[in-house]
Amino acid sequence: MNISKEVKTGLIVTVAAVILFVGFYFLKGANLFSNNRQYICYFDDVDGLQGSAPIEIHGMNVGHVSKMALTGGRRVLVELSVKKSLELPKGTIALLAQPDLMGGKIIKLDIGPGPGNLVAGDTLPTLKEGGVVDKVTSELTPRLAELKVTISEINRAMVGVNSIVGDQNQKALADALGSIKATADNLSVLSKSLSMESGEMTEVIHNAKSVTGNLAKNNDTINRILSNASNITRQLANAPIQRTMADLQQSINELHGILDKVNNNQGSLGMLINNKDVYNNLNGSLKSLNNLMDDIKAHPSHYINVTVFGKGGSKK
Repeated sequence: MNISKEVKTGLIVTVAAVILFVGFYFLKGANLFSNNRQYICYFDDVDGLQGSAPIEIHGMNVGHVSKMALTGGRRVLVELSVKKSLELPKGTIALLAQPDLMGGKIIKLDIGPGPGNLVAGDTLPTLKEGGVVDKVTSELTPRLAELKVTISEINRAMVGVNSIVGDQNQKALADALGSIKATADNLSVLSKSLSMESGEMTEVIHNAKSVTGNLAKNNDTINRILSNASNITRQLANAPIQRTMADLQQSINELHGILDKVNNNQGSLGMLINNKDVYNNLNGSLKSLNNLMDDIKAHPSHYINVTVFGKGGSKK
C-alpha cells in the first residue's frame, strides 16, 4: 500500500500539533490524561499567583492550579486540581501563601476537621497567609520604631555633650588622654623590665617555695616552740610578780637604812669606816700581832718550855 506524500505530511503535522498541545499543558502543570478532582475557591487578590502553581499539604505537592479567571463580582476564581487518591475532609481551607522570599505564590491546603469529605466541584473557603516579606515587615516595624526613639535619644544626648564639652573641657580631655598615653608607655617599659628580670623573679619564687617547704617540714617543731612560748607566758601571767616587786622594794629600803646608819657613824661598821682613830688602833693592833707571830717563829723557846722526864723548871 502506497501512502502519498500529502498523507504523510498531514500525519506528521497532526502528531506534532498533538505533541505541542500536550507539552504546552504539561509545562503548565496540567495533565490531560489525569482524572484529578477539581475544587473551586475565590480570592479578592491572588498577589501574582501563576497558573499551574503547586498545591501543597504539609510541604508535599498534591496538585496544581488548573485555572484562574475573573468573575463578575471582581473576585478571582481559582480552580484546584488535586490528586484523586487524596480525600479532603470538609472544612479544608485553601491558603494563598509564599513559601520563601524569592519563591512565587502557592496554595496550601489546611485540612479540615470533617466530618465527611468534599466532593469534586465543591468550593473551599480561602485565607491569605502572610508571606516572608510580610512577616519580616511585621517584626521589623516595631523594632524600627524603637530604633527611631533610640536614635532620637542619642541625638539629644550628643547635643547635651556638645553643650557641656567646650574648648576648655576639650583641652582638659586632651590632657587626660595624654596622661593616659604616658601611663601606658610607663606600663610598657615596666613590663619590659619585668620580662628582663623574669629569671631573678623565678629564683625568688623558687626560694620562697623552698622556705614554705621547710616551714611545712618543721611544722611540728614550730608548734612545739609556740606551745612552750605559750606555757612561759602563762607561767609569767600566773607568777606573783606584784608580791616579788614589793619584797624587792622592801629589801632596797632596808639597804638604804643600813647605808644611812653607816654614813652617820651608827653601829660598829659605821664607826669602823668613818672613825680614823678606830682604824689606826685596829691597824696598830694588827701590826703588833704580826710582830709577835714573827718573834714566836724566830724564838719559840722563849715562849714554850718543854720538860723531859718531869725534870726541869719553867724558864722565863
